Order: sequence, then C-alpha cells, then structure tokens
Amino acid sequence: MMALANRAALLLALMAAPVFAQVAPTQGPPADPVAAEVLPDLLNGTLSTEGDLDEDAVPRTTILNAAPALSPWFAWKARIQERTGISFGGSYGILWQNFSNSRFGEENALGHKFTFNASKALINEGQANALTFDIAVEDRRPLGTDFAPLQAGILAGSSLPTAATWGDFNLGVTQAYIRQTVAGGRFQYTIGKIFAPNFVDAYPFFDDNRQFLNLAFSTSPTIAVPLRGFGFVGAAYPGAGNLYVKGGMFTANSDDTGVTVGDFFSKNEHFYFVEVGQTQFARRPIPIHARGPMDANNFHLTFWYRDALAFRTGESPLLRPRDEAYGVAFSVNQMIGTDYMWFLRGGVGTGGFAKANITGGFGYRPPARTADVFGIGIGWSDPEIPDITIPLPIPLPTNLPSQTVAEVFYRLALTSNFALTPDFQFILNPSLDPACGSLAVLSLRARLAF
Repeated sequence: MMALANRAALLLALMAAPVFAQVAPTQGPPADPVAAEVLPDLLNGTLSTEGDLDEDAVPRTTILNAAPALSPWFAWKARIQERTGISFGGSYGILWQNFSNSRFGEENALGHKFTFNASKALINEGQANALTFDIAVEDRRPLGTDFAPLQAGILAGSSLPTAATWGDFNLGVTQAYIRQTVAGGRFQYTIGKIFAPNFVDAYPFFDDNRQFLNLAFSTSPTIAVPLRGFGFVGAAYPGAGNLYVKGGMFTANSDDTGVTVGDFFSKNEHFYFVEVGQTQFARRPIPIHARGPMDANNFHLTFWYRDALAFRTGESPLLRPRDEAYGVAFSVNQMIGTDYMWFLRGGVGTGGFAKANITGGFGYRPPARTADVFGIGIGWSDPEIPDITIPLPIPLPTNLPSQTVAEVFYRLALTSNFALTPDFQFILNPSLDPACGSLAVLSLRARLAF
C-alpha cells in the first residue's frame, strides 16, 4: 500500500508541478477567464460519457435537413435538463463484418452496441469549475453469429482487431466517474471507473463508433492499455503557450461491467502514463473530426508502463503475456485548410498487440455536408501474441510475421441522428494466418443517436 501511495504521489507531482508553478500562488491577478475558455478539454473524447453527449447534440448538415423524427424526444430531454440539471442520451449501433476467409469457419460477424449516458453537475452547476458526475451503461454482444466483430477479426487471422471496441459483454455500468476543471481552466482531473483508451494517446480519429474500425487507427496497438477500471487522470496547461501535460494511473485489471476499485488499492498491478504535447484548439466551430473536445492540430509523446500481472485461474500463458510492459508512442495530426486533416502515429512497446507500429492517413469533411466524414489510412505493425482470452483454432507460430492494413470509410449521415458507414479493410500478410497472403474485410456500420 505504501508503494502504491508513493507512486501515485509521484505521478501527481509530475503532472501538477508545472501548473502550480504558474497558478498556485495566492498573490497576483486572477486567472484570465477568456484564456480559460479557449483551452481544449483533453479529458472528454467521444467514447466518454460527456464526449458522446456533446457530439450527438451538435447540429450538422445532412441529407435530410428537415426536423428530425425524434424532435419531441429531444425537446423532452431539454426540459428535463432545464429542471433537474441532468443531461442524458444514448445510441444504438449495429456492425456487420464479412471476412474473405477465416480460420474459424464463419466468414460473417454481426454485433450490436447499446449505450446510455447521463451527466449531472454535483456542485457549481453552470460554472467553469463544476464538479460533474458521469455514468455510462452499455451492452455489447454478437447478433446471431458465434463471435462479436472484435474477436472475429482476430480469429480470421488479423493480429489487430478489425473492430476495436465491438466486443461482447452484458448490460452494466462501464463508466462512472467525477470530473472537474479548476485553476482558471489550467488543470482538469477525472477520478472513477473510466475507459482508459479515452485518455492514452488519443487523437481525433480514434472513435470506432463514427470513424476508423481497425485498432491500427485508434489507440496505439503497442500500448498495453487496460480498458474499463478504476483510476485517475489529470491534464495541465502550464504557461501562456500551447504546451500541455497529461498523466494517469489505472488498475491494470479491467472489468467491463464490474467494480475494480478494490484491485486498484489492494493489488500492485497498475498502468501509468505521462503525455507531453502541443495543442492548438480548433479554430472552426465544428472541427473536421466531429469531436470538439479534441485538437485539430496536435503533437504529443506518450510514455507508459504497466506492472507485471499475476496469472488468473484458467488463463493460458500463451494468450496473456504477464511480464511488466512499457513503451513510448507519438502522434501528430494537422489541418490542411478547413476541410482536410492528416495524421501520422507510431510507437514501440511490449505487452500490447504490437511490438512496433506506424500509421498514417487523412480525413475529409465535405463543407456542404458537415455530418459526413471520409477517412483513409494505412498502417504497419510487428505483432505481439494478442492479449485475448478466447482459444485460437490452431497454434500460433513462434515468430509472428508483420502485417500491413489499409482502411477506407465514408460516414454518410442520412439525418442528424442516424448514419451509415461503409468501410473496407485490406490486410496484407495477416499475422495470425501466415498461410494466407491477404485478408479483406467489408463492413457496414449503422448508428442511431437518441
């Protein structure tokens, strides 16, 4: 317990030192409220509760510009929020993937994703320093097929999931945390059960509900990041420039719908990260990435470490690498004009899905159709043994060959609340099926926000 406390104190000190060197003294002028307004919120990506609520509430140009069929529902939600301060909403998505060949004998995977989000300011409601509680309830599972798309892509031969978060778990609470912005907007923190990939090496195209599907284009596959569990994150904006520092500590023992706060305090099995970067807040009211909390122009380095993990009963050492893991990743994304964005990302590490990876691509938002997004990317990875708990049909080779993946998608918004996304992935030399020269994955995603 003492070692855990010392590590947590050290991480908080590293994150807070540059901030409090600027804003902690009580003497001097107060923080500039205008400057605080333009600081981006680095702790709310669209896979977070507040990020989803904000993203789905932004009006955009679609094929059908008439009043949406759900207008009475949204008007009722607005009245509830005005009376109680509680904002809520949800979404329902279906993803179909077809594999050109598969080692598990089933070439189709169909999965669904139900999400309900709610948010409520506990104190200082309506103010910049409001202390807010967020909660997400989700259900994900296959529909009529043996495996959900996340597992099916690996079993088809790809060393990286072909649908990063379209997994399999029953209805339950997946996120529940408090968050606050303090010090005139220069420090933000989140504590509770959170989805760690929201915070670790995030960038504008990592949301597979709306954008790329393959893990190569979300959080770096070299990072052995946990998923849903107890932890804390802080982000600081020191000085008057564009520098930011972000860091966090999570339990390494994920549980999609369970409680992991006990693991955080009782087990010396944690994941740590520190990210340093440069941010330029989007100059457009609706950035190309459709995710206001993130940056249109960003560069960062992410340093991370995970403790060694004890084996659990029934787990195979072949499928779950348990040594300590560590690595570094980088990411840069920049706007070209007002409608294009390019990105370049990479990393090296141990214990994740890949020992090394490099990806790049660009996105385009038609100026006349601001709800649509086109994206194309290509990535290379040198794989690790995948961190999965389902058996593989045949034994894996000792040395997995590297693989290359290309992905293209177009998110077509039919209404302001319903979008269809055709997506195509081509995987050259799929690592988990060395006998197969290539794997093609055709996908269709439908998502309704309510």
